[in-house]
Amino acid sequence: MRTIGQIVLVVALSCLGLRGAGSVTLDSGVAVTDPATLQALERGGLSISRLLGPALGLTRDVDNHGLFSVPALAKVRDTVKQEISDEPRTSPDPYVAAMAKSSDTSQKFNPRYIDDDGSTLDLTGVVNRMDRGYLGHTECGEIRLIYRFHYSVAEKPAKGKVAQRISSRLPLTMSLVFNAKPRRAQARASKDLPSATDVSCAEIAQRWLAAGQKDLPPEQLAAWLRSDEGPLSGAMLNSSQIMRLELNMQVLRLSASTRRDFGGHAEYLLKIFKWDPAISSFYEARMENQIDRATVLADVKSFAKWLLTDRNIYDLDHGRLVIDEKFLAKSAVSVAPGGLSRSQNNIAYGLVDDTDIDKALKDYVARGNTLVTIKSVAGFNLRLNEMSCTGCHQTHGIAGFHYTGADPASEPRRNAVFVPGSAVFFADLPRRRAIVEQFAAGGHPDFTRGFAARPDRKYAEALKGTDLYNGWGSICYRGDDASFKDWTCGAGLRCAGVHESAIHPGFGTCVSEKGTAVGDPVEFGEIKMSTWGNDQYCRLSPATAKACAIDPARDKKPLVKLAGYGAARQRYDNPEQKTGGFPGGMLRKASCDKLPDEATCGRLAKTGFNDCIASGRDHKFCTGEFTKTAGLRACDKAHACREDYICTAGYDDLPQAKPGEGTCIPPYFIFQFRVDGHPRSWVQDVSE
Repeated sequence: MRTIGQIVLVVALSCLGLRGAGSVTLDSGVAVTDPATLQALERGGLSISRLLGPALGLTRDVDNHGLFSVPALAKVRDTVKQEISDEPRTSPDPYVAAMAKSSDTSQKFNPRYIDDDGSTLDLTGVVNRMDRGYLGHTECGEIRLIYRFHYSVAEKPAKGKVAQRISSRLPLTMSLVFNAKPRRAQARASKDLPSATDVSCAEIAQRWLAAGQKDLPPEQLAAWLRSDEGPLSGAMLNSSQIMRLELNMQVLRLSASTRRDFGGHAEYLLKIFKWDPAISSFYEARMENQIDRATVLADVKSFAKWLLTDRNIYDLDHGRLVIDEKFLAKSAVSVAPGGLSRSQNNIAYGLVDDTDIDKALKDYVARGNTLVTIKSVAGFNLRLNEMSCTGCHQTHGIAGFHYTGADPASEPRRNAVFVPGSAVFFADLPRRRAIVEQFAAGGHPDFTRGFAARPDRKYAEALKGTDLYNGWGSICYRGDDASFKDWTCGAGLRCAGVHESAIHPGFGTCVSEKGTAVGDPVEFGEIKMSTWGNDQYCRLSPATAKACAIDPARDKKPLVKLAGYGAARQRYDNPEQKTGGFPGGMLRKASCDKLPDEATCGRLAKTGFNDCIASGRDHKFCTGEFTKTAGLRACDKAHACREDYICTAGYDDLPQAKPGEGTCIPPYFIFQFRVDGHPRSWVQDVSE
């Protein structure tokens, strides 16, 4: 029987360095993810405007509203708006490129929200990234404060009606990244730090570990975190440590009726803006490890010569490669669904010849070196792609994100996120914590990391009792390649090819061995690439027409032999119904009676939902009128959803719903994770 609630794991304490300390949660000491605590922290000084205020030289109190009107953020605002405008024209995907010829902008992020005074940024996470201390520019790594974009507008009222206020988050996150080590001048001026030399990486780490042991109500925990003892005190985290802004946003989304083979399509813009204290402003910068294909294709030999050195093979093998800036891009777009099976998410695809990689690896070993992670050409290619921004964000992500933040209790359950991060985020926390503990002990941390898609075997014990290592929904491998041969599934599971791909052949998803568990895929297929960035999903089971053509007459319903169960799927037979769905689909129970252990009672969109959203109706109305109850896959921090699915809040009003459990559904059924369907026009509310 699975544990429910905000799962408390009795982890391998020897690995986590807490022998005898009792139980800890996965995020203890490495992240603050509780919504109520984060709201208290924001009120206590960690709003993005309060943190930027001193750096911008603002002498007045500011709030988050209208933040992009601040001159220092003008470059961010203008660049993002231009990228939104450009994306259809520059996309390698023909479906998206065709949008440039249309005057319909309803499927794009509405840039008016960026300028609106009612728009704001909510603090949704504080993440300790001391594990990034290997980069060199930060001795003790980084601390990230993650914010989600939020709007509140009053729609233009119809004649004789009162304007209705609509508010929601949108699929846009901004990370304000700090150097984890305070600057000397700031530390010297602080009362709680007697001298600058006292601020060591060990003390920073010790404060975080102490935070992970606190069992306090949200308001009290937030107060302690910001106190002189805490890791988020004014001396330990302030504007002098700001390094950059990282942006991740959905710029457009094609509906399932528009992009029928994939059951929809979304594109995510990734950008970096570094902070220049000399001019008190952010500027557009090149992105870490995000290869610029055009630059490299113009001189492939130079890139291959740089990459295939012993030093860089070693760093790539240990997960610490930093690609030379001359090969990097200032902008990137990742796509969903399909993860790393999609060619556009494999930015390095085809740039270096496999025979050259094979020779370089063999020569590396012949010189007495040892490969610990990338033991083959396929391993080299996967590692290089997943270390890029686009590859990382699409490795078992929640659409285009690894951290979205959970919603507070005040958010309507039908539009609320339950689990704040992806399976990759939570599976990596034991590694990050081990590094924090090594810092705390005054040692030299081992920054080596395994593949993003699969936690290193040495953390398997720390993840015992979860699905995050080889459990249901995990990425797995069917084949004999030395880099991945141990990527097997746990007892009672099999490795199924939901999205087969010639780019990374043999990879799949761990699902129930008999295909009878709620949440299991009900359709299987492959992704075919004609040119880089131009992919097509071909359903193999149930079979469609030859050459992957969508033939409504051959759109066979997946066979479900279990009485009382049904298949939520992408339908081709009647596109006018706009039924939605994702390729892969999912097994669901038709009712909430006698639910199996892996399921809980939730709500799922039904026919008419997408039409309702497209009509401009309020999402509260659409989710009330066009959803139905069903037995859905239950989820929490330790039991993640499959790739491309999101864990939404449970429904307290449904008697069969299991307390403390969320439900797995496609993310675009959640209003706040789609850019379409939100108000396109509104009246400015100056009181906001």
